[in-house]
Amino acid sequence: MAKTVDLILGSDHRGRDLKYEISDWLSGDDESGTLFNITTMWDCGTHKIDSCDYPDVVKKFAEYFDIYTHGILICGSGFGVSIAANRFPYIRANVCRTAQEVKAGRQHNDMNVLCIGADFTSYKQAQRLISTFISTEFEGGRHLRRVKKLGKIT
Repeated sequence: MAKTVDLILGSDHRGRDLKYEISDWLSGDDESGTLFNITTMWDCGTHKIDSCDYPDVVKKFAEYFDIYTHGILICGSGFGVSIAANRFPYIRANVCRTAQEVKAGRQHNDMNVLCIGADFTSYKQAQRLISTFISTEFEGGRHLRRVKKLGKIT
């Protein structure tokens, strides 16, 4: 049986439009949601065009993340949401610009949150990043030992 994906999305005002495109693609008529076996998808905000602070969006995202298997956060650069997300011990977030970076993050670091910079990432690039993010499995092995140590860093 194929793994199921429960996905949470979040963005600040600069990532909002790209987030909506991604959300439409993943739940749209092209059946991508079925392709990726997405069983649950929730957009935790922002839904306004007004300026907002990415730490507030990430805090809400993190409050609900435990019921999701994958997360996507988007801001202008991707860096702000990544820094904020990695303050939570159960989140392993990386900013990725290429599918190769996503693959390495998933395989070696068990990355569970993909951070995207809307100012640097086209919709087509985002589709490639997300496809790789959802389809790539964590390798475990020696990497598991290292990932477990992340939860013990204080």
